[in-house]
Amino acid sequence: MGQLKEKYQRFKHWQKRPYEYHLKSDEVQHCKNCGNDFTGNFCPICSQRADTSRICWRSVHQGVMDIWGLGTRSLLYSIWQLLLRPGHVISDYIDGKRQVSFPPVKMLFIVTLIYSFVIYWFLPDVVHLSSGEENLGEFNEFYLWYKSHLSWAMLIIATFAIIPTWVMFRYSPRHTRHTIPEGFFLQVFMQVIGIVLTFLLTPFDYFGPDILSFSSNFAVMAYYVIVYKHFFGYSLWGTLWRQGFVLFCGLFTLFIVALIAFPELYNNKLVNTPSNNISYILGWIALLLWPLMVLGFGHVINKIATRIRARRQ
Repeated sequence: MGQLKEKYQRFKHWQKRPYEYHLKSDEVQHCKNCGNDFTGNFCPICSQRADTSRICWRSVHQGVMDIWGLGTRSLLYSIWQLLLRPGHVISDYIDGKRQVSFPPVKMLFIVTLIYSFVIYWFLPDVVHLSSGEENLGEFNEFYLWYKSHLSWAMLIIATFAIIPTWVMFRYSPRHTRHTIPEGFFLQVFMQVIGIVLTFLLTPFDYFGPDILSFSSNFAVMAYYVIVYKHFFGYSLWGTLWRQGFVLFCGLFTLFIVALIAFPELYNNKLVNTPSNNISYILGWIALLLWPLMVLGFGHVINKIATRIRARRQ
């Protein structure tokens, strides 16, 4: 038990440790691109690497790998970091360590592209697309759009949690008063984590689609809690109840927008009835105001909890 505890403590220490750069040589280098003499790994004038050599098979390999983000700032390295130290690597990126991570928006599009290709061509039973005989009813148009625009759909879904996160976590011990653009990149990273976890858990489809759905949703929600806890620095309970407000407001707003964009999702006979237009409009306004009211209530509770924590400290 003592050895396991010691290994866990070492792992936690490693999680919090940012990426470290090492100087390859302290000798004066001559840049083959701009002719500048410098000391370091990269030329400060044109950014070319100091160890640039003649084109060889390694150069060919590097050029091909760069197309899919497997070269410099490796995509696989960034995904590995997101799985093992999710909140900390996102925190490093927000703090300005941009070169240690693959560009997050580009990573989201590449990951969804690979996921869609593998699932739809090699594992069609996972999403029940092999026969093409699914009867989705009123959800058919929405599902077809989501399936054919997965990258954009994930990016849009990510945006619905930005404002709730900004409101509920703006007084956090870490990243206090984080900005909305920072929240955007936080949500993009989290969408990448969700897609990767869903892909890794596809073997659970062997036990049935319900087992796959439960396991993937549970893993994604658990990682979301870990990311928020590491990124913002609240306790487990403080993270959970604040995330509850974020989840409710984000999902409810997404539901309303889906109803507006795809009216086929519901059967409302009041739409074409002129005498009921006012009631119809007031109903939509009430639906749109409801998540704002819940978010405002959460904001008040958050401020009270922040004051109590400040007094205890």
